[in-house]
Amino acid sequence: MRIRKVYRLILLLLLLASPNFTVVGQGLTAEVFAGTSWSLPTTLRIDQRGEDIIKFKARYHTLPWHGSPYYAYRLGYQKWSAELVHHKLYLQNPTSEIEHFEVSHGYNMAMLSRTLPYRNSPGIFRIGLGMVIGHPEGRIRGKAINPVKSFLGGGYHLSGICVQAAAGPPLSIAKHWFFRPEVKLTAAWSRMPLLGGGTATVPNIALHTLFGFGYRSAR
Repeated sequence: MRIRKVYRLILLLLLLASPNFTVVGQGLTAEVFAGTSWSLPTTLRIDQRGEDIIKFKARYHTLPWHGSPYYAYRLGYQKWSAELVHHKLYLQNPTSEIEHFEVSHGYNMAMLSRTLPYRNSPGIFRIGLGMVIGHPEGRIRGKAINPVKSFLGGGYHLSGICVQAAAGPPLSIAKHWFFRPEVKLTAAWSRMPLLGGGTATVPNIALHTLFGFGYRSAR
């Protein structure tokens, strides 16, 4: 409940303050972000060959600076942008069969997004659709669940779909440079293969806070 109140307050401040900000135009842009996220409890399902199904309400930590950090980057032109959010999931409440489970390298969301009009300030709101590129890790029933050979290599798998809704004004700090605070809501569904046969079905709904810098080309 506290997390929801914090995000509502941040979003309200962005909306109230945005008409007074000096915002950049929507030319060719490149942005990089750091941040963190809070995942809501969702049902984790583990199907392994010859074993009973494990299914329970899972809670996750993000641990944004542990191991591979949480980050995002985005390339945009006018109203369209392509972005990658390196989301991370560390299971907080494992069962007796699950020694350790994480999707930390990560629960990557590659999305194509479009900005929505808002007064005279472009680029504040955006919605997006894309795919999940997952990299599960851990031990279940005493056995490692990775790596599994994949088309992408390195244990990464095209594993699901995702959507997002985001808000954040681009704030000019120099002729071509800008700063962007952003909040976003993502919803995703993914099914990832496990070593030895079987799958992990890992849906996720998360709230994100990001802070980034960007560059805009001259038009």
